[in-house]
Amino acid sequence: MLQSIRTKTASWLVKLLFVLLVLSFAVWGIEDMFRGGNTSDIIIKVEDIEIPARQVNERLQSEIATLRQRFGQTITTEQARQLGLLDTVIDTMATDAVFLAFARDRGIVVTDAMVREAIAAEPAFRGPDGSFSRDQFVAALRSVGMTEDGYVQTMRRELMRQNVINATLASASAPDILVDRLYRHRAEKRVADLIFVANSSMQDVAAPTEAELVEFHKNNERRYLAPEYRSVSYVTLTAAALAAETLIPDEDLRREYEARAASYATPETRDLSQMLFSDEEKAKQAATALASGQDFAAVAQELAGMGPGDLTLAGVSQGDLVGGLGDAVFALPEGGVTEPLNSPFGWHIFRVDSIKPASTRSFDDVREELRAEMARERALDQLFEMANRLEDGLASGATLEETAQTLNAPVRKLENITRAGKTAEGTDVTDLPAPQRFLEAAFQTAEGQQSNTIEGQDGSFTVLRVDSVTEPAVKPFESVREQVREDVLAERRAEAAKQKAEALAEQVKGGTAIAEVASTAGISSATTAPFTRDGQGLENLPRSLASAAFRLTTGAVQVVGSQDGQYVMVLKEIRPADPAQAEEGALDQLRQALNQGMGNDLYASLTAGLRQTYPVEIDRAVIDRFF
Repeated sequence: MLQSIRTKTASWLVKLLFVLLVLSFAVWGIEDMFRGGNTSDIIIKVEDIEIPARQVNERLQSEIATLRQRFGQTITTEQARQLGLLDTVIDTMATDAVFLAFARDRGIVVTDAMVREAIAAEPAFRGPDGSFSRDQFVAALRSVGMTEDGYVQTMRRELMRQNVINATLASASAPDILVDRLYRHRAEKRVADLIFVANSSMQDVAAPTEAELVEFHKNNERRYLAPEYRSVSYVTLTAAALAAETLIPDEDLRREYEARAASYATPETRDLSQMLFSDEEKAKQAATALASGQDFAAVAQELAGMGPGDLTLAGVSQGDLVGGLGDAVFALPEGGVTEPLNSPFGWHIFRVDSIKPASTRSFDDVREELRAEMARERALDQLFEMANRLEDGLASGATLEETAQTLNAPVRKLENITRAGKTAEGTDVTDLPAPQRFLEAAFQTAEGQQSNTIEGQDGSFTVLRVDSVTEPAVKPFESVREQVREDVLAERRAEAAKQKAEALAEQVKGGTAIAEVASTAGISSATTAPFTRDGQGLENLPRSLASAAFRLTTGAVQVVGSQDGQYVMVLKEIRPADPAQAEEGALDQLRQALNQGMGNDLYASLTAGLRQTYPVEIDRAVIDRFF
């Protein structure tokens, strides 16, 4: 074929066509090359401030890396765009540019020294000694995919923005009268007397007839809806399943064992008793006392002031001891005692209490453990390849079953599951891969269609197909007869409790004490603890009592319904709040919260105003080209 082409290109006709082709490039392609076309990479423009795609991508990748570290999930740029993360990054950077333009026009300057100081103060960039570490700085930026120059520019813009914001928010201070009035409103308390009439105590209500049950079912169909059911088929690829099928030859196991030999060796360790002295003279006295046969613990107590709990050092290896201490201690037999030894911490005397010899786990000891680990490592390598083959197979038009067969993966089926992950019988569906994401995909995918790949936190990959959809429907009366009966009786009991509570309330309004009314009715009464508008102090009582109480005057009576019954409430006492008697710090906290709220409102207004003064241009074509 190549030879045929070479032969034909030698003909005059092909040469003529070639000339025409060159001319067409001259007229179209080369002209566009020199004109440049739409080669701009500027995504955001605010006056003369331009932010190119490179900077946007750096910021986006930094956000993606942060999410990946937080949730342990791989997020692609396309997924980030679908989640709205790209738009958020662009909007944030546009706002930064607006503040930068405003700060520049107002002569606000951020010097290099200010940027360096801010970076040095960042805790994430500090080394073990607490001071700025350039190595830590570079490593931290690398972990989020950001360059040093990009971070410096981001920090400069942030400092500029903060300077503008701080100057604007300096006036965000709540006036004393606002703090005073709001404290009085929030901290005011009320006390009420209560009688509770439980729905369950109303047992002598009329039993419903068959016709009433049918009518109730008809009028309350939404109560008896069967949920939407979906039947799905799915394939899950897991490293564990692949590892179980992965064979590791013995020669590979031995080779890996030899490579890891050091990790299977456990060094000799010793349990020691230690005395520690600040000066050599005391240490020598202790050594002399021990040489004369005195007890180690007694000498330590007398000369070093160390009790029995201060002496023991368990499981010490030679490398755990600083300087030459290890050599001296590990040269002794069990029961041996060192001479006084010097270290940066003082003077030591050690006694060897017991010795645990060094050991090495044999190949046979670790064979299965090593086999499982290597199989899992190889399975993880295969897993991504298989996931790609799964996606490619489905994209080519093969069915889920056909694709699964090529991967030797089983197709599992679930019949009639609900959005909540239950079966038609109401039991929980167990062993779902990435349960929440699986159910979301199952109920977002159209019937007969396959979902996108679902990634689990365990590294699994799942694709499901929705085989059938059963729409929500009203359950037949016969299947829910008993439930309907209980619902009718519950409503009648609630109505009876309400009537009884209203009758009791009328007695209280007529002048009878609430305790007497309750006693006559065979019900106990109670007095609440003081409570606030938001229900603090009501403990296990419904918050609706607080809402009602703060609409009443002292002595007023009201019936308040709850899920389980009815309350007859008499407002007993109103306790005004006095800022002068507020708990220490309460007013400062309230003022701080008010200042923060006012600051947030001012910031939002400032941002909106500046974005009108400094219009933002965002080039969607460049976004589409780069992202």
